[in-house]
Amino acid sequence: RAEFIRYGRMHRNSYLDGPALIWASLELKGRPGVYIAGQLSGAEGYVEAIATGLLAGKNLARRLAGLEPLIPPRETVLGGLVRTVAGDDRSDSPDPPSPVNANFGLLPSLSAQVRGKRRRREALAQRALAAMRVFSWRLGFTRLP
Repeated sequence: RAEFIRYGRMHRNSYLDGPALIWASLELKGRPGVYIAGQLSGAEGYVEAIATGLLAGKNLARRLAGLEPLIPPRETVLGGLVRTVAGDDRSDSPDPPSPVNANFGLLPSLSAQVRGKRRRREALAQRALAAMRVFSWRLGFTRLP
């Protein structure tokens, strides 16, 4: 007695209302010391889950050591991702939050106009790598290509 709603696959993503519940550090606003990562935070994808999990774990360790949380630079995809799931970059959008994958749209525009999609993306990537090199030292990593 099954009824086909739509042919293809169908699944349900579970995620929190990040703008209402999560800081960009991935800590719950109402439960200090509790961190959310991966799909539950609103970060969609395997790489995004790993990156947010690493950041949440690092920020928990920093909290336990009495240090301030770290939030990746806005110029990096991880920085844009956590700001997006936390609602920091939603200028009072009436739309409900939804899961987001890593994408170039999470990055702020370049200060100078770069013509061509490929060249623009290369410039965004180079800027992000430079910002992540500096940030990675703050995370305690000693090498980043």
